[in-house]
Amino acid sequence: MNEYTVYKYMEFFIFSIYLIFIYLLVQIWFLWKDIEKNDFFLKSLAKESFFRKNCVYVFLFSSFFIIHEFFEGLNIPNSILFFEFLDVISIFILFLFAYNWYIVLKPFAKKKNPGI
Repeated sequence: MNEYTVYKYMEFFIFSIYLIFIYLLVQIWFLWKDIEKNDFFLKSLAKESFFRKNCVYVFLFSSFFIIHEFFEGLNIPNSILFFEFLDVISIFILFLFAYNWYIVLKPFAKKKNPGI
């Protein structure tokens, strides 16, 4: 398997993660509209573990993105796979960030009655 083939597979994987990420963001948006924002809900979002986990996600995404841009600026020959690998990691971290929010918001969404 040559470098170009691996690059194309990584691009397809990145595109797939982007689609799942967008789906999760839309789901989070719909959940957010259905949530009653009361004190219990706000206290659960302000838990130290949830806040710390989100900070780690943001830090890791930012770090991988900056490392990618730094090494790309060096114009290192034959390093496209390295750059794509950093892209995959950073996009996957964004996906985990959105999934974490989805898991936390899901229990607080009020169930809608289907108008039968």
